[in-house]
Formats: sequence, C-alpha cells, structure tokens
Amino acid sequence: MKIRRLDALSAALGEALAAGRQRSLWVAVTLSEGQINGDLAELLRSFPSTVELPPLRHHSEDLHELVPFFLAKLNRGARLTCSPEAMQLLLRSSWPGNTEQLWQILKQVVQHRRTGTIHPNDLPPECWTVSRRLLSPLESMERDAIVQSLLDHEGNKVKAAKSLGMSRATIYRKIHEYRIVVPAN
Repeated sequence: MKIRRLDALSAALGEALAAGRQRSLWVAVTLSEGQINGDLAELLRSFPSTVELPPLRHHSEDLHELVPFFLAKLNRGARLTCSPEAMQLLLRSSWPGNTEQLWQILKQVVQHRRTGTIHPNDLPPECWTVSRRLLSPLESMERDAIVQSLLDHEGNKVKAAKSLGMSRATIYRKIHEYRIVVPAN
C-alpha cells in the first residue's frame, strides 16, 4: 500500500515539475527515523528544502489553534467549539500519532456532535488517559471499557468495577496503571 502511494506521489510531482508548477507545489510528509531509503530518498531530492517539525507532544500549546482549525475542516464550517475542560484532556495527551492522531480523534467526535460545544464526555476513551507507552490492542480495549464504565457511572469506581466484573482494588490499580482521568461526580 505504501509503495503505491509513494509511486502516485512521485508521478504527481513529476507531472507538476514537467508543467512548470513547481513554485506552487507543497507536500507534507510525516516520516519516522530510519524510514528514508531507496525510492523515498530519491523522491525527497525533488524538494529544495525540508522543514522538520517537532512532535506534537513538544508543542502541545498548538492544540489551541489546531483543534478549531481541524474542527472547521471536518465540520465544513459548522460552528463546533471545544470546551476548556475537553481542551485540558487533549492537552494532557502525549500524542504518539502526532497531528494525524488528533485529526482521527476529532473525526470521531464530529461523527457524534455536529454543532455546539465538545465536552469531555464527547471525547473517545483514549483522551481520558496519559500513557507512557503504546498500549497493546487488548490493553486499549480494557482501558476503553474502564473509561466508558466510569463515564456511565458518573465517576463512581465501585459501580464501574462491579459492572465490569472486577474488584474495587483492580479498578483502582488499572486507573493508576493507565493514568485515567476520572470524571467528576
């Protein structure tokens, strides 16, 4: 799949360069260390300069501008804003997926809320935690279930644990392990 995208991008750039449109041509690419080799290295030589941006976790203050920008794009101009409480949850994230992860989260939110204000309960479970490491799919499902149960039971840990079939001690340990922000009662 990635090779086809790379070939398509190379072809589009080649056509643009041949047509003399190179002055108005901009391309944004997200790369990980060690990804630049072979065809990609050749493609990158087509660009006169490269701008390297730090990961979103290093400039999370940009969320104050990125969130409204992305919401306007996703919602085609309809008025949707982010409450200060929801923004605080977004600011706590380590954003391992950078702006693409933010885009996907806001895309999920916009599917359920088209206008008005985004509140913490509108955000997906991954926004309610700050993880120091990438969670496995099973851990992500467990975290999401715990967050949803806490939301369903208005932050009551005992009721949330009971609904999930786990002990009170286990839910407290999991809340600490996943660094879940417990909604206020």
